[in-house]
Amino acid sequence: MLIKLAWRNIWRNKKRSLITITAILIAVFLAIIMRSMQLGMYDNMIQNVVGSYSGHVQIHYEGYWDEQTIDNAFADNDSLNQTIENREDVSVVTKRIQSGCLSSFNDLSKFVFVTGIELEKEQRMTDWSKRLLEGELLKEGNDAINIGKGIAKYYNLNVGDTMIFIGQGYHGMQAVGAFPVGGILDMKNPNLNNVSVFMPLNMAQEFLSAQGMLSQLIVSKAIYGDEDALAASLKENLGQTYEVMTWREMMPELEQIIQADSAGGLVMVFILYMIITFGIFGTVLMMTQERKYEFGVVVSIGMKKLKLMITMVYETIFLTSIGVLAGILCSRPIVLYYHNNPFRFPEEQVKMIENQGFEAIIPFMSSYDIPITHGLTIFFISLLICIYPILTIYKLNPIKAMKR
Repeated sequence: MLIKLAWRNIWRNKKRSLITITAILIAVFLAIIMRSMQLGMYDNMIQNVVGSYSGHVQIHYEGYWDEQTIDNAFADNDSLNQTIENREDVSVVTKRIQSGCLSSFNDLSKFVFVTGIELEKEQRMTDWSKRLLEGELLKEGNDAINIGKGIAKYYNLNVGDTMIFIGQGYHGMQAVGAFPVGGILDMKNPNLNNVSVFMPLNMAQEFLSAQGMLSQLIVSKAIYGDEDALAASLKENLGQTYEVMTWREMMPELEQIIQADSAGGLVMVFILYMIITFGIFGTVLMMTQERKYEFGVVVSIGMKKLKLMITMVYETIFLTSIGVLAGILCSRPIVLYYHNNPFRFPEEQVKMIENQGFEAIIPFMSSYDIPITHGLTIFFISLLICIYPILTIYKLNPIKAMKR
C-alpha cells in the first residue's frame, strides 16, 4: 500500500519529477561514459605494456634492476619455476634472457634489446598472432628472428633480410651473430617497437654464451589476482637471493600518468555528484514543504509518522532508481560499441601520442563494475537526502502544519 501511494505521489507533479529524473539520467550517463573511457584507456595502456610484455610481476637476480647487464643473470631452476606456476594466483610463468646489442643493416646501425623467449609460454601470455604484421612467428630449430616494426621501418627491412648483431655476452664473452628476419611485429607500444628483437630462448642463450641462464622470470597473475599480494608472498618465499618487482615498481611513470589523469576524471565525477545531489535535494525539499498541510491532516486522522517517513523514502528511491536505470540503459550501447570499436585519434594527433609511448586508440571498458558503482553511489546519496523529510515528519506538529 505504501509503495503504491509513493508511486502515485511522485507523479502528482509530473514536470518536476521528470526534470529530476532527467538530471539524474544525464549525471549517471556522463559519469559512466567518462569513467569507461578513462579506465578503458588505462587498461589498454597496462595491457599493452604490462600484461603482454613485462608481466605483472618480474623476478630477477638481486641487483639486476639497478644494473641490467647479462652478468646479473641467474641459473635456470625448473623446480622454482614449477612451484611458482602451481600457485592459484598465478596464470603463467615464462623465462626470458635479455641483453642490449648493437644491430646493423647495410650502412645503418641501431641499439636494440635482444630477448630470448619461451615460445609456448609467451603465446599463453600474449596472442602473438595478433601482433604479427609480416612473415611468420618464431619456431624452434629455426634461426630466424622477429623484430618490432619500428626497427623494420628504421632499416627499411623486409622479411628475409639479414641483420648483424654485436654485443657482450655472459662474463665478457663476445656476442656476434647474423640472423634473418622471419617476422615483423607490432608490440602496440612505440618504444618497444623501436628496440625489440626476439629469438627462441635456446638460441638467445647460445648467442649470449649464457646456456642455462636467465635474466628474468615473468609472472602473470590470475585474472582476479592481486599483483601486490602476489609479489609480497613471492618475496617472503624466495628470500634475498632474488628481487621481486611489480609493474608499478618497474614503471612508476606509467602509474603516475594513470593516477594524475584519473584524479582529473574523479574531480569531474565529483562535480556531477554535487550537481545531482542538490538537484535531488531540491526536489525532496519542495515535495516536503508543499505537503506539510497534507502531512498534518493524515497524521491527525491516525496515520503513524513512521509510515509517512517510509512513504517519503520510497518516493526518493523511486525517483533516483528511474534516473539511474535510464542513465545505465542509455550509456550501455555506447560503451559496448566503443569497447568493440575503439575510438581512434585523428591522424594529426597519432604521431604525437605514439611518441609519448602510447597506442593512439581509446577502447571503452565494458565492465559492469562502473555502472554498478555509480548507480549505488547515487542511490546512497538519495538515502542521505531522505534524512531531511524524515526529520521534518518526526518534528511535525499536526496543528501547526494544518494552519494555512
